[in-house]
Amino acid sequence: MMVRLAQSIGNVPLSAERLSELENIPRDYVDQILLRLRRAGLVKSFRGASGGYILAWLPGKMSIGDIFRAVEGEIFEDNCSKYSKGEQKCTHQDVCSIRPVWSRLGLMVEKFLDTISLSQLLEEEKRVQWMAEMASRENPFLKNQASPTSKA
Repeated sequence: MMVRLAQSIGNVPLSAERLSELENIPRDYVDQILLRLRRAGLVKSFRGASGGYILAWLPGKMSIGDIFRAVEGEIFEDNCSKYSKGEQKCTHQDVCSIRPVWSRLGLMVEKFLDTISLSQLLEEEKRVQWMAEMASRENPFLKNQASPTSKA
């Protein structure tokens, strides 16, 4: 939906009904998403016959990470924190070797999504793929490295 709104900059606002039709998403779900995006300040709404939704910022000023956080609350759910708060019991709570890996992965996913702007998603697919590859090359943890168990 955000890409669709970005593509319509300079045109009339898009109604929730129209967004639902264009994106083939149930109207109730579109309303829920738009409410979260509006509360986060990423879209503006206008009432009336020609009302609807527009982006609150230029597409280059918001990241995919911003959008994910607005809609989902968090990008990467930290399951380990559920256990430390006592919501569930984990058999590995005292000694856990996967917790630092899971935590690092979450940070990498968030940082990666924060590097991609909505305006970049307006580019053609091959260009977006190139930008994603460049971002992963800048991150030493995402480089193509042989794993200790793989055969070179």
